[in-house]
Amino acid sequence: MLPPVLLAAFPDLDADGGTVTHPPDPDYNCVAWAAGVTDAVWWPADADAEWSPGVPDELTVAAVTAALAAVGYAPCADGGYEPGFEKAAVYARGGVPTHVARQLPGGRWSSKLGRDCTVSHATPGGVEGAVYGSVVAYLRRPTP
Repeated sequence: MLPPVLLAAFPDLDADGGTVTHPPDPDYNCVAWAAGVTDAVWWPADADAEWSPGVPDELTVAAVTAALAAVGYAPCADGGYEPGFEKAAVYARGGVPTHVARQLPGGRWSSKLGRDCTVSHATPGGVEGAVYGSVVAYLRRPTP
């Protein structure tokens, strides 16, 4: 069962099969998680976070996708499962990036909720809504 605070923030998460998979961990966030990093917070325009060298340090969807491109991701058409590839979904609200989710082997999605817990969900829509907005870009890279 999902904690009430998660259900309040992400009302579609329960219907999307959401489950908590990792406890809160302030050492990394969603962008780092999508990149496969669990020992650093990645976020643009944040003095307390790391950012990809050579990528504009600005809070834009283009900067987030460029940081993910630096670790092997490239744009793709959708979030459908493709064996041999790991996908990422970039979320934005009002054109401002808010979150990145990573597709797990087998097709489920994983979201590191800021510096809080990590949840698994069936589709990218599980965490869409008032907090993160909606998916604005899909990326993929060969499975590491």
